[in-house]
Amino acid sequence: MRRAISLLSAAFVMLVGGIAFAPTASAAGYGCGGNLIDTYSVKTDSGTKWGVLNLYYSTANGGTNCAAVVDTYWGTGTTKLMVVNIWKCRAGTTPGGTCLIDQQDNDSGNFSSYAGPVAVTGTASRCIHVDGTIWNPSRTAAASVNANAVHC
Repeated sequence: MRRAISLLSAAFVMLVGGIAFAPTASAAGYGCGGNLIDTYSVKTDSGTKWGVLNLYYSTANGGTNCAAVVDTYWGTGTTKLMVVNIWKCRAGTTPGGTCLIDQQDNDSGNFSSYAGPVAVTGTASRCIHVDGTIWNPSRTAAASVNANAVHC
C-alpha cells in the first residue's frame, strides 16, 4: 500500500512539474521558426481587438514565412472557430498589389488559443499575403485581418 501511494505521489509530482515547466506556445513562436517580423491586430468591424496575427521569417529554404492567429480576447478556456492563411505571391507582385497565389498554406478549426502555424517557402524575393479570422464562440460575429502583398 505504501508503495502504491509512493508511486502515485511521484506520478503527481511529475505531472504537476511537467505542467508548471512546459514551454508556452508564445515562447515557441506558435510552431514557427525564425524571428517575429510583424504583428497585425485582428479586429471586429467596430474596432474591438480579439487577437493578433503573428508573422515570422527565417532564411531557411530560400526564405520561409510562417504565421499564427492568436486569440487575446476570449481566453484559452473558450473554444472558437479560427482561421489563418498565408500565400506566397507570384513573381512580379508589387507591395500592396493583387497577390496571385504561387504557394499557400492554411489552418482552420475550433481552437482554444491559436490557429496555425502555416508556412510558405521561397519567399526571399516575393511578396506574401496573410489573413486571419477569429469567430466568437457562438459564431455570430467575427474579427479579421487581411495583409495583402506585404514583406516583398
